[in-house]
Amino acid sequence: MMRPIPAGSRRVVHVGAVTTFVALASAGCVQSRPADLAGFGRAATGLQAEVGSTFADANRIARAVDVDRFVRSGVLGLSERRFPPVVSPEIAASWRDALGRLARYGNLLATLTDAGRGAAQTDAFRRLGTELADGPKGVNLDPGVAAGFAGLSGVLVDLRAQAKAREILRRADPPVRTLLEAMAAAVGSDDGSGLRGTVSSSWTAALSSQQRAYAAAAAEKADGRQRQIVADYLAGIDRRDTQLSALAGLRASLLGLADAHTAAAAGSARPFGEVLADVDERLRRTEETYRAVEQAGEAR
Repeated sequence: MMRPIPAGSRRVVHVGAVTTFVALASAGCVQSRPADLAGFGRAATGLQAEVGSTFADANRIARAVDVDRFVRSGVLGLSERRFPPVVSPEIAASWRDALGRLARYGNLLATLTDAGRGAAQTDAFRRLGTELADGPKGVNLDPGVAAGFAGLSGVLVDLRAQAKAREILRRADPPVRTLLEAMAAAVGSDDGSGLRGTVSSSWTAALSSQQRAYAAAAAEKADGRQRQIVADYLAGIDRRDTQLSALAGLRASLLGLADAHTAAAAGSARPFGEVLADVDERLRRTEETYRAVEQAGEAR
């Protein structure tokens, strides 16, 4: 049974919010109201690191299952194709690309807090819009991801120099919601769909190999071996539940980020501060759970 990535090597990026100020025009006069636009980019970067470690765990499990099958098959020819990953390099690259592009959009949102926003910032948004129209845009994740990026590209390319921060957010919100909700759908709404379903199936195969091993040990009345197999089996269940919980948390974080963007577009004073605090807390709890499961496995 493969062990999860040790807590010390996992990259958990905290995405807590920092309050900034955005200048908004209202009734002919300019007013300042607090909004944490900088938090969106940090959240996207944090999720990019989190999916990387989660995918690495999933692939380790899949390879453990394939190794068991390969050894039992008696086949002599060893080749890479006999050990395919759960998350292919292409899919992993699509996730990195999609979240990286969202982070760039978020970083530009943060510049809207600068005094004297003018043509330079508008041109930066337009350049990003042009880039979003080219190259990979998460098409391997869900059709909605590509559609969301296409819509966001159109909004940014058509941006007017005099556009206010609130207007930019309001126009960009529908495509941003579309792509974040599509990414959440790719993760899966339950343990039987999307990536969660794939990982769950890999764990079922991994645990079934231990069930077979226990049956053989029981037939031989090998008590010591039976106890070890049971301990490994229970440790595997803990790791399975932890990993599936981490994926469920990733889905919740993606949906929370969509809600935060919508709140900012609607004029909420603290849209990212509260929602991203929840994201940060989920990542912290996941890290603690992985550490506890690892320590329990060592104790056995």
